[in-house]
Amino acid sequence: MNHDDLKNELLALEAMEEPVKEKAFYPSGWEPGVIWEGRTKGGTVTSSPTFDGATVDWSEILRERGLDPDVYEVDGDSISWCSYDGWKRDAPGESAYSAMCFSYKARVRLKRASVTGDDTDLLDLYKATKKAHKAAKTVEAETDETLVVNLSDWQIGNGDGGGVITQLEALAALPDLITDRFKQLRRTGRAVNQIVIAGLGDLGEGTCGFYPSQPFLTELDRRQQTRVVRRGITEIVKASAGAAPKVTVTAVGGNHGENRQNMKRLTGFGDNDDVAVFEQVAEIFQESTHDNIAFALPNERLAIALNLHGHIVAWTHGHLAKPQKNAAQAIWDWWKDNTMGRYYPAVADANIVVAGHFHHFNAKEQEGRTVFVCPSLTAVGDWYSNERGVQTVPGTLTFVVNQHGWNSVEILR
Repeated sequence: MNHDDLKNELLALEAMEEPVKEKAFYPSGWEPGVIWEGRTKGGTVTSSPTFDGATVDWSEILRERGLDPDVYEVDGDSISWCSYDGWKRDAPGESAYSAMCFSYKARVRLKRASVTGDDTDLLDLYKATKKAHKAAKTVEAETDETLVVNLSDWQIGNGDGGGVITQLEALAALPDLITDRFKQLRRTGRAVNQIVIAGLGDLGEGTCGFYPSQPFLTELDRRQQTRVVRRGITEIVKASAGAAPKVTVTAVGGNHGENRQNMKRLTGFGDNDDVAVFEQVAEIFQESTHDNIAFALPNERLAIALNLHGHIVAWTHGHLAKPQKNAAQAIWDWWKDNTMGRYYPAVADANIVVAGHFHHFNAKEQEGRTVFVCPSLTAVGDWYSNERGVQTVPGTLTFVVNQHGWNSVEILR
């Protein structure tokens, strides 16, 4: 190649237009893709844009999105569409021009095989269901989950159930129990990336004002109780921050945290040891090297809520509810009143409410909403045993929250 040929070739290359990647413009909520919500709920599929109202081949759309048309089908009654102005290029290198775009959306479900009559083949039905389960499991892979740890009713300083020695033993074991639980979930492939530590109140016993014999039965004074509780929370937060990428700490006040005299609260709802001790811990970690810890603490309110993966989880101690024979039902009725009155808007909108106060595990689920009642750290409450003839089973309630709600409930002991 001579000099003139090379020059002409370079000039030709410079004159060529640089290929431009077309930018997609989709209306909000009409981005192409699949959202699969499980075998029971099914899912939603949205097509890529088509031009001039071209016929949609749903089998091909399902196949492109990783859903086998032999296993999944589109609910014909759910098909919807929208039109919008887009850009079209008939061939590479040609000029783009404005054209009408159409996007289609529909509900997706598992194909329903007939299970009645003589033609039923249960083996084929089983194979199809198994195949669908494997496909759904792949689509439903979680991207983020949170381990929720509920610290409830330690009542440090109380003489029940083995007294302070038993309480210290249980408290000293908690940091390892929590981090072991987190690591166990991760080892099984769970995408647990956060630990939420929630103080449910009554972490210290107090010294007087809650029942007549309290001064006689209490083994530690108020300062000693606060010291033990503060150290216990600090060790739990420190261990959690060393194991998890993110730690969020929250708390609510209990009745034993109130400033009382002669069985009556002396000051406002915000003057509560159960929240004050978490403020002390928050100040401790402000000076630490950990940068993955956040605190969310209330001022006057006796309930607090966090949004975890689209689910509002609320915590309250439980003493605001009217006592009933069933603890979960007592919290449920209090929750219903708040849903109507909306004094606590976040509680009213929550779909998971966690409470303590009743010293034993209890749960109630209905219409997509769940109440969890937490056990106490140790078997505190001889008064309950004397009255009911049974003892509470101690422990620390944990569960996991992801985009589908709660799961993997475990009580650490």
